[in-house]
Amino acid sequence: MRNPIISLIVFILVINTCLCSTAKGQKEFGFSMPSRIKKIEIPFEQHSNLILIPVTINRFLTLKFILDTGVENAILTEKLYGDILDLNYVREISIDGPGLVDSVEAFIANEVTLGLPGGIIGQNMNMLVLKEDYLKLSENIGEDVYGIIGYDIFSRFVVEIDYDNNILTLHDPQRYKKDKREIEVPLEVRGSKPFMRAIISQGDEEASLDVMVDTGASHAALIDYNHLTGISMPDKTVVTRLGRGIAGDIPGYVGRIDQVKIDCFDFTEMLVSAPFDGAYNKVIKRGARVGTFGGELLNRFNVTFDYINGKFYLKESNRHRDTFEYDMSGMSLNAVGTELDTLKVVSVQKNGPAYQADIKKGDIILSVNGKNLRYNSLSDIYLLLQAKDGKRIKCRINRDGKKFKVRFRLKKII
Repeated sequence: MRNPIISLIVFILVINTCLCSTAKGQKEFGFSMPSRIKKIEIPFEQHSNLILIPVTINRFLTLKFILDTGVENAILTEKLYGDILDLNYVREISIDGPGLVDSVEAFIANEVTLGLPGGIIGQNMNMLVLKEDYLKLSENIGEDVYGIIGYDIFSRFVVEIDYDNNILTLHDPQRYKKDKREIEVPLEVRGSKPFMRAIISQGDEEASLDVMVDTGASHAALIDYNHLTGISMPDKTVVTRLGRGIAGDIPGYVGRIDQVKIDCFDFTEMLVSAPFDGAYNKVIKRGARVGTFGGELLNRFNVTFDYINGKFYLKESNRHRDTFEYDMSGMSLNAVGTELDTLKVVSVQKNGPAYQADIKKGDIILSVNGKNLRYNSLSDIYLLLQAKDGKRIKCRINRDGKKFKVRFRLKKII
């Protein structure tokens, strides 16, 4: 159910700055629960393996944010909302992140109040506000999403993510007790980012890696083979646009890892993204890591993060034994329009099924096997395009005002 365009879209690294809290004296800062509350459950939406939660800014405006273990400070991607809220911008900075552009510009806003459902309030917090909407989250996800939040939440609570029921539970760390059915995996928090140990095998080669656990990436795995010794990239790969980072598109390869072991859990033929040399590696090196495990793997479990005690708990979800499937249509899509109800082709893989059916970049797809964005999500459309090898697909197309139909069969390329 992964949209290939957003696989890496929300991993961001701030450089040349430290967004430390500006709270002084006895001022309270950071998130806290209402008194005498042990836990709070928050329903979330799941789109393309990403978790969307409601966040209220300055007790006034509620927007959907992505819950992302890869970011330290809350990020507002649409400056218009920051201006409406009259946020206090204290300085302008440069941001470095995955993509081919060196940096983009953003503002730091301080003394921001953030709220979560259940009465959780974060006081005197800093927020990063992008100067322009570089990420285009709403178009890539197909939902109105205007922010990203991570460490501010994970550092304060034990965070339980129930992918089966789309429930996020925030626990008071002092009173949390793990489920006996959960498997405990060591977790190391470096700076603000969580890492765990995994073993990957390819042919006769094997490597033990410290991999970042990234709820803000929709892929199953990303490995920087350019800076990894002892194991080779899969023999069979396709060149594609892996995703979009803060600094632009991220080109690379997609293939399959023969075997991945996480403690007692074992996965075979797992999809892996491998960025071109230079497209992503400076961020990986800055974080002293070789890759990430994202939502397409994580939602095979119901997971619990305990940053305070350095523990990560895993319990098999209903999707645990699902196979890892990649797009079989050979086209990438965005949701556009004021209501995000228009499906637009943003790229077409040469010689793929969509290409051979004469679908072109810029085409508007009115429906896919009768489904459209008025009654279905972008994730639903991608799930259909990953259904099975040989499945018949019928698309109604609008190209420059001319409407017509095309038919093709899905083809498994990885």
